[in-house]
Amino acid sequence: MIRTAFFSMLALSIWLYLGAGAHGASHEDHGEHRHEAAKTQDRLDEETNARVDLADVELVDQDGRKVKFASDVVRGRVVVIDLIYTTCPLVCPILSAIFSRLQEQLGDRLGSEVHLVSVTVDPNTDIPPRLKEYAARFDARPGWTFLTGDRQNVAQVLKGLGGYTADLTNHPAMILVGDGGKEGWTRFYGFPSPEQILEKVNEISAARRSMRSHPAK
Repeated sequence: MIRTAFFSMLALSIWLYLGAGAHGASHEDHGEHRHEAAKTQDRLDEETNARVDLADVELVDQDGRKVKFASDVVRGRVVVIDLIYTTCPLVCPILSAIFSRLQEQLGDRLGSEVHLVSVTVDPNTDIPPRLKEYAARFDARPGWTFLTGDRQNVAQVLKGLGGYTADLTNHPAMILVGDGGKEGWTRFYGFPSPEQILEKVNEISAARRSMRSHPAK
């Protein structure tokens, strides 16, 4: 279990990184990612509607299993997706900490009703064993999948999600929530709370139950 102190440290890091501390830090201290965090400051939990194109290309999960992104990982499921890379100094660990808290709130729904998906933006570095080690740092349980793979396939997935950048340190801090294979996705920019994400997940789950109870004639 990740301790409360860890999340307190991350909260302090956000304040330092996006507030006064960002202005006095060393230029050598991950300047590019500081720039991304500064861009995120004005929309820490902005929620927008999103259209996604789920590329059905082959990727590899943290256990080395080959999977098709659209048909094996996303389609037919309620999914929450973020973009990370394991050498990221601050933004990605914050996103992963949000996911770690979210999985606790989901409880038994994780892996059965709701799936968490983290896609690396640095497939050259983030081979499966590295992703598995990163996942362990956040106590990732079954139902939280980490994906890497061929660089071109990963780029195709990222483009479809609206998260591709040529410079991985400038990838957008965002979380997508949707019903796999359907329209009506939600994109959160920045660092939404687990409660905000869970509220959207619950809306989708309720809509799915309603459709099963009242199928179209």
